[in-house]
Amino acid sequence: MITVIIPSYNQKQYLPDALQSVLDQTVKPDEIIVIDDGSNDGSLEVAKSYPVKIISQVNKGLASARNTGIMNATSEFILPLDADDILMDKCIEKITEKIKETNADIVAPSFKCFGINNQEVILQGNIIAKSFVYANRLAYFSAFRRSRALAIGGYSPRMIWGWEDMHFWIDLLKHGATVAVIQEPLVLYRTKENSMIGEANKHADELWAQIRKDHPEIYTL
Repeated sequence: MITVIIPSYNQKQYLPDALQSVLDQTVKPDEIIVIDDGSNDGSLEVAKSYPVKIISQVNKGLASARNTGIMNATSEFILPLDADDILMDKCIEKITEKIKETNADIVAPSFKCFGINNQEVILQGNIIAKSFVYANRLAYFSAFRRSRALAIGGYSPRMIWGWEDMHFWIDLLKHGATVAVIQEPLVLYRTKENSMIGEANKHADELWAQIRKDHPEIYTL
């Protein structure tokens, strides 16, 4: 039912923990796809030592790498996982149970930060497109129905600096996707000094402008 896609760009240090956390799940994914996005630190060789499908491409950025994973996946649902994060025990099992229970198009687990921040984030329900007016409401590692993602063309390449997941969730919800939240932490989200989200936040004004341009009806009061 679930394909785990792991984009990786120069994540040799962290990739083994991410991969092992997927392989150790009580319910195994149908497949694990690592998208090596032009790494030059030996990440590709690390990936080759695990029983996973590997797709290697020139560096195009996170949105493109995730889209490559979506296009090549064969399961009904996609679970994205960044190469420096970790699935907790029974993550896939509990996501699968929630899919069967609700038939939702997006299943969003709560999560626990680790590293420089140890905050626990418990998501709240009743999430619709308008919920994103002021901030992102879903973690990037929410599972989503592949057919829904294909219907909207995947992640937007216009989100050059980041926040591509927020843009993606709004697009899915605008087109009728439904959300089920799991109020239990199922993913360990790594926080560190130099991170992609930190870099993206430096371009917040530009990213907000792009989101409002692409989704004007969400930001019309």
